[in-house]
Amino acid sequence: MWEVMLQEFELHNHFWTTWMYGRRQLWAQAFFGDVHMAGMRSTQRSESMNNFVKDTLGAGKKKMVDIVPQMDRAHMRLRNNQVRDDFNTMNSFPVIETHLEDLEGHAASTYTYDVYKWVKKEIMKEKFLVTKGFQTAAEDDHSVHKMVNFKRQQYVHEVVYYHGRLTTDEEALEEAVLPPIMVCTCNMFQYKGVPCRHMFMLMKQENMSKIPRSLIIKRWTRNTGSVCDIEYPDGQNMDKETLEVSRFGALTGDCNRMCSYASKTTKGYSMLKKEIARLTALIEGLVKDSEQVHVCDPQPERTGCVIRDPVVVKKKGNQNQETGRRPITCSYCMGAGHNIQSCGERKEKEKEAAAQQSVGEDNPPSVSTPAKKVYYCDKCNGPGHTVRSCKNAPAPSNSE
Repeated sequence: MWEVMLQEFELHNHFWTTWMYGRRQLWAQAFFGDVHMAGMRSTQRSESMNNFVKDTLGAGKKKMVDIVPQMDRAHMRLRNNQVRDDFNTMNSFPVIETHLEDLEGHAASTYTYDVYKWVKKEIMKEKFLVTKGFQTAAEDDHSVHKMVNFKRQQYVHEVVYYHGRLTTDEEALEEAVLPPIMVCTCNMFQYKGVPCRHMFMLMKQENMSKIPRSLIIKRWTRNTGSVCDIEYPDGQNMDKETLEVSRFGALTGDCNRMCSYASKTTKGYSMLKKEIARLTALIEGLVKDSEQVHVCDPQPERTGCVIRDPVVVKKKGNQNQETGRRPITCSYCMGAGHNIQSCGERKEKEKEAAAQQSVGEDNPPSVSTPAKKVYYCDKCNGPGHTVRSCKNAPAPSNSE
């Protein structure tokens, strides 16, 4: 097809097409079809996340105070989708619709809901295949089966089948040291991680009621959570604070599913509340005993970096800048920290004025307000006015 495109558009001497053909191993799916990529394209994950962020934030410029809450809500939606998929997988069972009921039922009870839909499509496409023949080799006990699609027999796929140690007992088959192995030339199992339609046709010919264990990737199964379990260290090489944060995260993740189930029924809710109260009292006693035993232990040196929640800030801008209300200033003595009603100097003068008035003085000093500043005129040196309001200043002459 590449040669046909070059001849049709006359691109034999084009620089870009020659350069891209030399790098075909990096972008052409035919060259990395045997690499497990979970069915994703090379840039699918990054482009999908970019589109998600773009739809969340929208167009135009935004402030940081608006972006952070929107991203928090976007993360909550992603986590909610994951929890919803886990709930549908663990608490639902799909309806069997294909002609291979046993194999589809085993796939529905083994894979997650989304992966089961991939497997179901391949089972439905199996009915369009036709067997073209097979060859058996006696030296290593394997056989090669050739299959073609109905009305499209130019595309031939081969499935190499290693029988392993087969028995009639299904329990013995599950405990076999060498389970059956299938390898198809379409490379769908290597690329996507699920059996292809050609493998399901071979399973039908071999009268299998279950998918072989060699064709089941644990990452796609219902108990996929055990694949990502983290074994936390015993604390010998970690400081106390880092170890406590790690244990808290592990226990929180384990309790989420239990709380989700208990909230569905009243009996489960009451039972879990009682057990939580009992266990809380028990663990609290263990912590107190441990603190009494290790009260003299020195504080271990911090060797790790603990990521905590950010400090709540109630104001914006520079944190070192001292902002707030202006300090209270007295209008009588101009002192800070009090007002005219609580001014000590004013109260002392009021006491003196009251004492002088009781003695009989005619003009006791006024203490209600301090003395006002006296202004003097620059022309006549008279008090109580300025040059602009002076009556003795000469009138301005009109010069021609």
